[in-house]
Amino acid sequence: MKNVRIIPAKPKENKKLRVAAYCRVSTFGPEQLRSLEIQINAYKKMIKGHPNWLFTGVFYDIESGLRRSGRKSLDKLLRKATKGKIDYILTKSISRISRDTLEILKITIFLRERGINMHFENEKPDSIEADKEFEITLRGMLAQDESRNTNENIQWGIQRKFEKGEIYTKYKNFMAIPVLTVKWSLCRNRQR
Repeated sequence: MKNVRIIPAKPKENKKLRVAAYCRVSTFGPEQLRSLEIQINAYKKMIKGHPNWLFTGVFYDIESGLRRSGRKSLDKLLRKATKGKIDYILTKSISRISRDTLEILKITIFLRERGINMHFENEKPDSIEADKEFEITLRGMLAQDESRNTNENIQWGIQRKFEKGEIYTKYKNFMAIPVLTVKWSLCRNRQR
């Protein structure tokens, strides 16, 4: 009879995931800056408190989500991920990454091709799952449309004020006219 020798499998190394987070707010307003501070602290605490995660940083931008240009921390995050220094990325929502559907798709596909997962806390999908691409696209479209609607509403309000001859501005001069902290009527060319 032949002897059968059983070779035990090597135990898997308990490798910790290198985890980063991305936050973004649109303006330097006090509420937005406070929100950003809360997000950064929450992500630091969450990542450092997880036993199987290694903290690799919280990246943040104070920029519009409509364009990727000018968002240096997002670019830095993606470069670090490309170099294999990040395995998992947390973010609050799809709209924090981008309010442009095509841009969000490019970013999630770029990460998936490199085996890097991005988790969106509000919406819950993970970008690593190819079957979630439709959901991410749909939610990206909603974020883009929300941004477009907000912009149209602001433009409509400004247009109505211009039609009435009213201009409110935070600048010292507007069209070479000195502006005080009062309401101006351009139609009548006098102060109200």
